[in-house]
Amino acid sequence: MGVFKLKKGYDIPLQGSAERRVKKVPKTKAIAVQPIDFRGMRPGMKVEPGDAVKRGSILFVDKQKPEILFRSPAAGTVREIVRGERRVIQRVIIDVGADSSESFDSINKAQIGKLSAAKAKELLLNSGLWPTLRQRPFDRIADFTKTPRAIFISAVDSAPLQAETDILLEGREVDFQLGIDLLAKLTDGKIHLSVSASTETFFSKITGVETHQFSGPHPAGNVGIQVHHIDRLLAGQIIWYISPRHVAQIGSFLSKGEYPAAKTYALTGSELTDRHYVKAIEGALVSDLVNTPIAADKQRVISGNVLTGQQTRADGFVGFYDDMLTVIPELTGRRFMAWVQLGFKASSFWRMYFSKLTPGKKQAPTTDLNGGERAFVSTGEYEKVVPMDVLPVHLCKAILIEDIELMEQLGIYEVAPEDLALCSYICPSKIEFGDIIEKGMQTMEKEG
Repeated sequence: MGVFKLKKGYDIPLQGSAERRVKKVPKTKAIAVQPIDFRGMRPGMKVEPGDAVKRGSILFVDKQKPEILFRSPAAGTVREIVRGERRVIQRVIIDVGADSSESFDSINKAQIGKLSAAKAKELLLNSGLWPTLRQRPFDRIADFTKTPRAIFISAVDSAPLQAETDILLEGREVDFQLGIDLLAKLTDGKIHLSVSASTETFFSKITGVETHQFSGPHPAGNVGIQVHHIDRLLAGQIIWYISPRHVAQIGSFLSKGEYPAAKTYALTGSELTDRHYVKAIEGALVSDLVNTPIAADKQRVISGNVLTGQQTRADGFVGFYDDMLTVIPELTGRRFMAWVQLGFKASSFWRMYFSKLTPGKKQAPTTDLNGGERAFVSTGEYEKVVPMDVLPVHLCKAILIEDIELMEQLGIYEVAPEDLALCSYICPSKIEFGDIIEKGMQTMEKEG
């Protein structure tokens, strides 16, 4: 076992963690599958509004690789196909009805052992679960025509108000092991499983993986950070990664022969009066999960965590890869004389507020940026929150001037926007590092 104790990073002291208790949502009225959740994917629709679908019916395929299927997590009727600017398909909304499911062949552990790599890929592609596998570089759905150097699984969530992995996977040990058995067919290398030093789980009993222990402040739980420390990604190489929940989902599909849509979400954020975990369906409607009325002008709903999540609404839906929903105060207007306030109730990375005198005290997060974008000031502090051998400022400058060779030298293949999200949080110039990294990845993909 590799043991990694990271020191760089920053845990934002936020109020609003979910209590360790699980409830079941009595009724899910609607769900959505959102093509915009899958980076770079262009959907080719297979349904129209009014069509009846079963759980597991094909909703759309990837136009560029039609072997990649996207199946419905629920049975019901297609209510609407929502399009945005330039008619880009944003989501397919389904009104949930009585449960009925497409049937697939179930497969046991012994049968998995006899599968070839090609058959294992075919099984996953047909299941509709292939999009659960993503790859680095470029943080997109895994390319099934290639073989990854290794597969990485991070069971360490260090993001603000994180969902606890042991609750999300409660009672799913058998499914998780089956999922690992199938994933082992997809690579000639290792399956690396990263776990937390502080949480007791069934992971110690899982076979077929090389286990590593990670501790330290965020972003220690990011898979990009773990790849960097376990087996650094070089130019020309690819690795795949997948979340522990999706591994268990694959195992459930194999054993039951049905599309597995059940999912546990963490409800977090200071604006929720009752914060806990809920069992619902993949792509659930926000208002079905949250039992607190949400005022759009006073509260912001985020699918995911406050650093990298996507803003949604009470009538919006939770993203495909997200395990948590966060509700925080929405800042309206400007605070009078905010610049002279002492900051007892403000959290900051910098030693500029009196809140630094009580470092263990958690604060209610808001959407306040404390100013707009301004001239960039290189402070030398960004490297303190990035536990990688990557220079964030120099990399971003190389991206902005589109210097391909320099971007490669500075580690563009190793990073995704989530890995530098804390740089945006601490930046006094309000620079969005994530947007710049996204631009860099698009440039590199275009250049091939």
